[in-house]
Amino acid sequence: MDDFIRYSCVYLGLDKLRGEINIAYKTKLDGEAYGLCWGDRRECEIQIASQTFGETISREDKLKTIAHELTHAYQYLTGKLKCDPDNIDLGKEWSSLWEGRQYRYKPDDESGKPWEVEAVRFENEVYNSYFEDNFPNS
Repeated sequence: MDDFIRYSCVYLGLDKLRGEINIAYKTKLDGEAYGLCWGDRRECEIQIASQTFGETISREDKLKTIAHELTHAYQYLTGKLKCDPDNIDLGKEWSSLWEGRQYRYKPDDESGKPWEVEAVRFENEVYNSYFEDNFPNS
């Protein structure tokens, strides 16, 4: 996982940014999430689950989740995405700023939000690129 994290950071340009990213591995996360990320321009906290709904999360899904959450870290550290962590209550609605535009956000309705669209795109792009670069004949 460490090699994949380093690769993802370079791929996403996180290695060129100031700020700190802390990644913690948990058995289970709130809302049965695969991963969570929150932060600001100085630091980001990422949590990665090993189980959801009592089932073990596959290695592929964990790696994609890491790339997804690192994309959110990039969004926070660059100021592209902003939200007030003091106002976040999982399961309830709150406000986020994406590139200066305010969005109402609910965790159960996140798939169409621009920061999620970007993170889903990069989770697959980074994952596929990692395996193409490191295991080209697989």
